[in-house]
Amino acid sequence: MKKYFVLFTLIGIMFFVTLPRAGVAQEEDVADVVDEINNELQEAGVAGEDIVNIRNPVREMLKRGADRRKIRETIVDLSNTGLEGEELKDSVDSMNDLVQEGEDVTAAGNIVSKAAHEAKAAGLKGKDLAAKVHEAILLRKQERNQLKEQRKEEKEQIKAEKRQEQQKNKEGKGKD
Repeated sequence: MKKYFVLFTLIGIMFFVTLPRAGVAQEEDVADVVDEINNELQEAGVAGEDIVNIRNPVREMLKRGADRRKIRETIVDLSNTGLEGEELKDSVDSMNDLVQEGEDVTAAGNIVSKAAHEAKAAGLKGKDLAAKVHEAILLRKQERNQLKEQRKEEKEQIKAEKRQEQQKNKEGKGKD
């Protein structure tokens, strides 16, 4: 019995010692991927200062499991539409907000890219273009919140109907 206790204690200690290292390894992997994306963005012509400014939202999206290819494509697309500096950073931050709320990175990237292209086609540049992108992100957030509320109301309605059905069944059994 004592042998089993010692064995389980050692296994437990090994588990807890290696657990924090797994988190560190994941952080290092994300950092490596961010560096790779940064190099790819630089090769695609995105300014170095812009790359530094968007590093944190890119890292956060990757932590949520976002596809690195889609992140890179969206950022290159935004840069090609004329977004740079704070406008590019704000747009990538907005995309990150959507991803953090559970939106798929592909959908978030499509929303951001579509808004940027529509704004550019309308002749908008700089802050006006970034404002259009931000507006599209806010609209999507509102849509997501409305969907959540709808689902919540539907679940509550189903629960209420089940309670009513249970109450009817209890009343029916009481009469017999």
